[in-house]
Amino acid sequence: MLTNSYLEYFLTLLGWVVNNGLWNILITTGLFAAPVAFRLIGIWLKVREEGEDEGNKGALSIPRMEHAVYTSFLVMIACCMPLMNVDMNTIKYDTSRAQSCGTWTPKAPDDTGYSPVISSINDQTAAAPVWWYLIHKLAKGITQASVATIPCRPDMRQLRFEVQHTRINNKSLAEELQDFTNDCYSLALYMWKRQDQGQTKDKATLRDIEWIGSKTFLSNYYGSLQSKTPRAEFAWNESRDSGRPDTGRGGYPTCSEWWNSADTGLEARVVDQADPGLWTRLTAAMKMIGGNSADYKEAIIRRLVSPESLTVSQGGHVYAGYGGNADFTLDNSVARVAAIGGTALGSLAAFPAFDAMRQALPMVQAVLLMAVVVILPLILAFSAYEIKTVITLTFVLFALNFLTFWWELTRWLDSWLLTALYSSDTHSSFNMAGFQNSSDDLIMNFVMATMFLVLPAVWMGALSWAGVRIGGTLDAAFKSGTNDVQKAGGSAVNTAKSAAKL
Repeated sequence: MLTNSYLEYFLTLLGWVVNNGLWNILITTGLFAAPVAFRLIGIWLKVREEGEDEGNKGALSIPRMEHAVYTSFLVMIACCMPLMNVDMNTIKYDTSRAQSCGTWTPKAPDDTGYSPVISSINDQTAAAPVWWYLIHKLAKGITQASVATIPCRPDMRQLRFEVQHTRINNKSLAEELQDFTNDCYSLALYMWKRQDQGQTKDKATLRDIEWIGSKTFLSNYYGSLQSKTPRAEFAWNESRDSGRPDTGRGGYPTCSEWWNSADTGLEARVVDQADPGLWTRLTAAMKMIGGNSADYKEAIIRRLVSPESLTVSQGGHVYAGYGGNADFTLDNSVARVAAIGGTALGSLAAFPAFDAMRQALPMVQAVLLMAVVVILPLILAFSAYEIKTVITLTFVLFALNFLTFWWELTRWLDSWLLTALYSSDTHSSFNMAGFQNSSDDLIMNFVMATMFLVLPAVWMGALSWAGVRIGGTLDAAFKSGTNDVQKAGGSAVNTAKSAAKL
């Protein structure tokens, strides 16, 4: 059995464990036979009500009762009796998409935060009926084959979200970055302004000197400037530090050494603040979309050492997700300015809700799949083991599993549009897919975020065209399952909006 999320990984086993327990209750109490008995009584009563013109009533009732008994026991054997073994050794977390696209291979579920929950049911064994085991295999196979038809593209929205939520938690590093700004960057900027370059109109140069790791300053000024205080990461060097007091607490590196040195340089230590997997996914993403990974890496470092990021890292609060900003220049500034347009204010509440919804939908899917698995024996018993009920439940399980395809398709469209938006002249190429998002397209974000619900709703509704009326129920389940998450995501901003109106 394959699963598409960590949550589904152990909920699948949990669902079948409870399913087996409920079926055992029906078997041991004899209640499993009650629906068959009621069905036979119903057939007998119906035959008695028929007129003489129908022929021999006894001859009619016998084959009808035989058919009822045969179909009931067929459904019991194929759909209720647990025969196929299900345990943690037979359930596999699917990594085929990540491997085929060459992005990154997720950790095993046992290595994640779900490990305590998984280990608590690891000794449990369960079994699945033959029919549902085959349907699970079929649904997952068709879903994975459908996902494979979608061209590989990294999840730029998730990558962007992770970048914007990376913090410099090391207080001493944050203070050292401030010292570097005072000792190096501010002096280099002053020297640059005093020279002819201060009159330049070259946009690339002007953009480059906006941050402390400027290539212009590294090549022209940082080599002659030094730290004003000793740095423990750099040894005392007589030729470089003569004339300065040797305190025994380190040397006085040049600004170039202070920024560029391997392992001990500020740039290297800032890079270490981010999750190593982030850089792996970034490199793979750039190979996939043909971008320059060095430029993207610079954009991430620029984001991490920005004054706004350092403020947030040392105790501030910021939201940066669907359309949220990392540099406080547009949407997030609205939180500080009450008199702003309704669209931007609305986006402040909507975008956190969209991000929360995007994360919650696969979780709701996993829980609904577990719930359907749990109630299978009861639903079949209540329906007196009708074949049409089996067909309906088959569509339900297939439809729930196939939702993965629609979310992958929406994610691909979202990432493609996000890349196209920031890889053209529409927005500055230095914006790097919105890592420093100051002019994001609000309408595009609204539309793409809602697609995570709209496309599955279309899929559920389309099932009714095949005569399976389950769409409304499942659609309502997903909306109710994510409604509270969306409300919680935007509640803080709604409070700010109410305060602004007052």
